[in-house]
Amino acid sequence: MSAPGARSRLVLALVWAALGLSLGGVAVWLAWSRGTALLSGHPALLAVIIASAIIGLLALVWSTATLAVGDRVDREGDRQHPVRRTKAQLAQLARRRIILAVPALLVSALLLTTMIVARPLVATATAQAALYSQNGVDVVERITWYELQPDKKNEVGGAFRPTTGLIFLPGARVDPRAYAALLRPLARAGFLTVVLREPLGFAIADSDHAQTVMDRHPEIQSWAIAGHSLGGVVAASFADTHPQIKALVLYAAYPAAPMKRTDLKVVSIFGGADGLTTPADIEKSKADLPADTSYVEVPGAAHSSFGDYGLQPGDGQPSGDPAAAQQQIRDTTQTVLQSIVPPPPAPPKPPKPPKKK
Repeated sequence: MSAPGARSRLVLALVWAALGLSLGGVAVWLAWSRGTALLSGHPALLAVIIASAIIGLLALVWSTATLAVGDRVDREGDRQHPVRRTKAQLAQLARRRIILAVPALLVSALLLTTMIVARPLVATATAQAALYSQNGVDVVERITWYELQPDKKNEVGGAFRPTTGLIFLPGARVDPRAYAALLRPLARAGFLTVVLREPLGFAIADSDHAQTVMDRHPEIQSWAIAGHSLGGVVAASFADTHPQIKALVLYAAYPAAPMKRTDLKVVSIFGGADGLTTPADIEKSKADLPADTSYVEVPGAAHSSFGDYGLQPGDGQPSGDPAAAQQQIRDTTQTVLQSIVPPPPAPPKPPKPPKKK
């Protein structure tokens, strides 16, 4: 007859062994296959992976030790208390172990699920090559976003200071670098262009992230916000509640609820071959957007045509020239930005001539 708690201890040891192997294995797999995307994204996912690897290692050590000597340790206590435990004490120890193990197992399972779900889609080499400071664009990396800043001279030869900015929210699980090649020309044209690095790759995890950028750049007088897919959903919600935003550009996206603002310039750009945000979805969403919203269809464009991260599961098959599709997306966005550029300050009035005595 086994001692009280022996069966639960064995089950927990086997469960922790399996979970430890899974946590460590997935962490190593992500680091190996998505290392550059993890380093260039929001630090939250990297923290989850590191924590998972540590917990996985501890779980393997505990389960191995429990399977090897757990029964003896339970019966005999420890070196400080070398007294053989009674059956009642063994049962109490088993209950305490289960009470502590259940929440720990739930947290570990949540970490494992988070790693699997948040596995990012990596930017292509073309997009990564656009993140260098050269040819009229300075790239500045912040902890939770990166900026593409115009690097040119103004009319009098001084440093150009942009007055209009664009905040861009990536699609779910998409490496933020994937939009660099698409958006870089906007910075070269004179607009501060910011791409957010979202927690775990989901813009909905920090729906007020754009406000942090705006607070960092008080010199920008006119802001637009844009977003791809889920990023567009969050961008629409943010624009609807922040009057500082003058324009909203949706990339294969639509709002989660009817928008209330009537003074917001809205443009919806969608792909004719999109399998995730289909043209039919865009048509249905028109009731939730302002009546004067402009709609721009990009023929042959799929969901993944709005960035450079490869094909996406469930998407349609893009056709036509990818460069031409992105050029149309970029031109439309630039037109929106140009429409909200604040007027130049009025020239100072000449001093009045002194009155004749």
